[in-house]
Amino acid sequence: MRFKLRQMEVFRAVMIAGSASGAARMLFISQPAVSRLLAHMESSLDLKLFHRVGGKLVPTPQAVLLLDEVNRVYDAALRVDSFVGNLAKKASGTLKLACSPSLGLSLLPRLIREFLGMFPEVHVHFHTTLIQDVPMELLSSKVDMAVSVLPIENPNLRSEALIEGRMVCAIPSGHPLAARHTVSLSDLEGHALILYSRSIPFGQLMLAAADKHGCVLNPAIDVPRAELACSLVNEGIGVSIVDQFSVASHGWRNIVVRPLVEDIPITVSLVRSKFTAPSEAAEQFVGLLRRRLAGSGTDKV
Repeated sequence: MRFKLRQMEVFRAVMIAGSASGAARMLFISQPAVSRLLAHMESSLDLKLFHRVGGKLVPTPQAVLLLDEVNRVYDAALRVDSFVGNLAKKASGTLKLACSPSLGLSLLPRLIREFLGMFPEVHVHFHTTLIQDVPMELLSSKVDMAVSVLPIENPNLRSEALIEGRMVCAIPSGHPLAARHTVSLSDLEGHALILYSRSIPFGQLMLAAADKHGCVLNPAIDVPRAELACSLVNEGIGVSIVDQFSVASHGWRNIVVRPLVEDIPITVSLVRSKFTAPSEAAEQFVGLLRRRLAGSGTDKV
C-alpha cells in the first residue's frame, strides 16, 4: 500500500489546517515531523500535493481530488480499528462525546444515563471541553461529536441548533440581590462580580450585552468555566452571570438563581466534523438527543 494510514492522517490534517504548524497542533506532533511526512509522501507518490505560499500550504488540484478518496479509506480504517477494539471489550460500539462544562453538570449526564439504559453494550468516552477547543477535538477525531452551549462557526464543522437558553444571575443566598424577583445588569454595578474572562466567547457575549445596555461590569474575579463561577458564588464570594444550564441541577446549596431583566439568549448546538462518517453508536445518541430536546423548552432542560 503506497499511501499509509499515518500519511493519510497527516494529509487530512494539512488539508484542514492549511499549514504544517496547524496540522501538528491537531495531531499533537511536532511541525518538523509533519514536514518530513509530507516530503516523503510527495516523493513516494510522485505527486506534487501542496504549493508553499507565504507560510501556507495551498493544495494542488491533485490533492483536492485525492482528499475524497483518502477520507473514505481513512474513515473505513477508523471503523475497523474501533470494531476490533470493541471486540476486545465485548461491546458493540464506542461513543466519544464532549460538551461544554456547564452542560456536563446535568443535561449530558442525564442523556448518557438514558442512552446506556438503552444500549448498555456501548462504551462511552465523555469529557468536557472549552468552546475554543471543540474544532481541534472534532477535526483530529478525538471525539465523534460535541454539544456546545454556544454555536461554533467553522467551515469544516456542521453545527445544528438544538435548544434555546438564556443567561441568568447566580447570587449567594443572603445577598441583598437575592431578595429580588429579577435582576438587571445595572443592579450589578458596585457588587463583587465573578464573570467569564473577556478572552473567551462567553466573556465577549457578556461584554457586548453590558455595552448594549450602557453598563460597566468590572469583575473581582474572572473565570474560564461556569462551574468555577458557581463554586465561587456558592462560597459567598460574589455574584455571577452564568448560562442557565450550569445551575439547572439545583446542586448548589447556597446559590439563588434570578432571571435577568435583559434577555441574553444562548443556543445549545450539536457540532460534528464534515470529514468523518458517524458511527452507529453516535447516530443512536444523536437521535436520543434530538428527541429529548425537541420542543422541550428551556424550562424543561
